[in-house]
Amino acid sequence: MQTHRARHTHRIRLMVLLASALLLTGCMSGERPTLISEPPGGAVNNDPVINAVLDRLALADGVTFTAAYTITPTTTGVATNATVRQQGTKRRITIGDVDFLTDAGASQTCDNIDGTCVGFIDDARVSNLNITHRFWGGSFADRLKLDASRNLRAATGQVETIAGHPASCTDVTVVGGTLIYCALDAGVLARYIGADVSIELTSFSLQVEPSELTR
Repeated sequence: MQTHRARHTHRIRLMVLLASALLLTGCMSGERPTLISEPPGGAVNNDPVINAVLDRLALADGVTFTAAYTITPTTTGVATNATVRQQGTKRRITIGDVDFLTDAGASQTCDNIDGTCVGFIDDARVSNLNITHRFWGGSFADRLKLDASRNLRAATGQVETIAGHPASCTDVTVVGGTLIYCALDAGVLARYIGADVSIELTSFSLQVEPSELTR
């Protein structure tokens, strides 16, 4: 007959064997402990003020419009004019002396001074302005989502008239200062004020001259 001490020792050995078996099973199945369920910034944004701006920017790709902007990088303080034209699958974005053209699956980046073009979108041509050719919609929607994940307090919002059109705006406070994002009710970026660049919509129309969609 086993003594109490022997039975206790036997139970400990069984527990060790069971724990080892579970660990081996986990290693064979590839399972690993998870400390973070999703990457920083991956959480769903629940701030209604920020979402009001994001909801408008989400419309940008489907709107027929012509919009003019000034883009002023903080490093130089020199404004560059930009014009965005979109209708259906056709889009022409002129930033300074550079044209970005897309039509369905075809894309071009063209120099309006020497007339040369390459058969792809080359955002490096405007990187000195701290933007991409998609600054008027998707690019700054992604930037706002990232800043929302870093927001230090509840965002504040207001409705403003920009270039003669109503726009929803939000202030987002992050380490380093407060950023301002505004989007037209019609669905494009209307204003951005940040540490690296300022963007201001100067005119907007829900129409496009077809001849301006091509070079």
